[in-house]
Amino acid sequence: MKKILISGLMALSFPFMAIAEEESAIAISAGGYDAFDSEDNAVEVGIEYRFAPSPNFYNLIPAVGASVTSDGAYWAYAGIRYDWSLSTNWLVTPHFALAAYENGAGVDLGYGLEFRTGLDIAYQLTDKSRLSLGYYHMSNADLGDDNPGADSIIVSYSYMLDQ
Repeated sequence: MKKILISGLMALSFPFMAIAEEESAIAISAGGYDAFDSEDNAVEVGIEYRFAPSPNFYNLIPAVGASVTSDGAYWAYAGIRYDWSLSTNWLVTPHFALAAYENGAGVDLGYGLEFRTGLDIAYQLTDKSRLSLGYYHMSNADLGDDNPGADSIIVSYSYMLDQ
């Protein structure tokens, strides 16, 4: 019975799993880094290149990017995204990346290699652009002696590039 229920729910959700971005895109973002820590929070800005979805690999979207904060922290990352269409204009996008991190004068995340996991909620403005609100957590997964982690809340604008 449990298998039938899960299979039925998956079958009902497939029409909503369409991929929204079929081309590569560039995204710029700004927001709050370490947003929930009143002592260490800073302004964050970033840029990300999103490759076209890979139909041979579950329609995952490879992405590379870099961010910098107002307190001198910076990182570059590479990872994957998955666009999950909720309706014609609304999307939810979970994402995961590995980041090379330098703390500058900001919060010390305890290690140079960090894991960045998050979720974006986006509104498709036009066929080529979207605006999203996102959350992500960055931490070293206890690879370092210290692992405070940092949470960011960001707003992103992405634009699909002509192929």
